[in-house]
Amino acid sequence: MADEPGQERWRRANVDAPPSWLGGGPEQEEARACAFCGEVPPPASSFCPNCGRAVTASLLPQQGKAATVLFTDIEDSTHLTERLGDFQWETIIDEHNEIVREEIHRHAGFEVKLTGDGFLIVFADGMQALRCAAHIQAQVTVEADRRGADWPVAVRMGVHRGDVILRPGGDILGRTVNMAARIMAKGRGGSIVVSQPLRENVRGQIPPSFWDNMGARRVRGLNRRERMFLFKWPDYLRHEANRQQPGVDPALSLPEDLVEHLDPVLLEAETAPVES
Repeated sequence: MADEPGQERWRRANVDAPPSWLGGGPEQEEARACAFCGEVPPPASSFCPNCGRAVTASLLPQQGKAATVLFTDIEDSTHLTERLGDFQWETIIDEHNEIVREEIHRHAGFEVKLTGDGFLIVFADGMQALRCAAHIQAQVTVEADRRGADWPVAVRMGVHRGDVILRPGGDILGRTVNMAARIMAKGRGGSIVVSQPLRENVRGQIPPSFWDNMGARRVRGLNRRERMFLFKWPDYLRHEANRQQPGVDPALSLPEDLVEHLDPVLLEAETAPVES
C-alpha cells in the first residue's frame, strides 16, 4: 500500500472503506473520525491532525437527515465507444475517472459507486457538491478542448438534496437518489442541472445571476412537474477565481461563450402533458 500512488491510496480509503458518517456506529466520537485515516481530531478542529484532510463527519448526515446527491454521466458514451473502439475508450474512461475522483477528494465528497460511465457521489453540504461539480466540468472541458477529437468527453450532471437511506458498505438509495438521476437526465453534456431544494439550500451562497430557471419539468415516474435550474458554472468559477486570485485555475481558460452554446435547448419550456 505504501508504494501505491497517492490517488490510488485515496481511492481505496474512500471507496473500499466507507467513512463512519455514511454508515458508522452511533457514537459521536466515532462519527467525528477522519473518513480517510481514522484519526479522531479535537472537538473544535475542522481538519485531521494526522493527514490534514477536512473533517466532514460532524457536518454529514445521520439517519433521517438530508444529504446532497450528485450524479454524473458521460453523454453519448455508447456511440463514442463504437466510434473510438474499446481500447481508446478504456483509456479515456480511466482519465475521466481520475479527474472526477481528484475533485471528490478535494471537496470532501464520498464516491458511492461507479455507474458505468459516470458516478454516484454524496455530500453533506450542498455548496461542496456544486463546487465539486463545477470543478469537474472545468477540468473535463479544458481537457476536451486541449485534445480535441482524441478526447470527446462531455459530462452531464444532476444535483438534488433530500433524505437518503444509508446502506451497509456505504451504498445509498431512496427517492432522493432516484430524483438526482432523473434531474441529470434533463441535462446535456457540460451542464449541471439542480433541483429546487438544492437551490434553496445554497440560496445565500450563490447570487441569482448564476442560475438559469428551466421551469417546471416532467419527471419520469411522477405525475407532477419538478422545478429545475441550470447552474451557470463557468460564470461562477470565474467569479470565484477573481475573488480568490489563485495562481492557476482551469476556469480561466474556459471559452467565453461556453454558457451560450450549451444552454438554449435546456431552457425551452416543456408543454407536453405529464406522464404518470
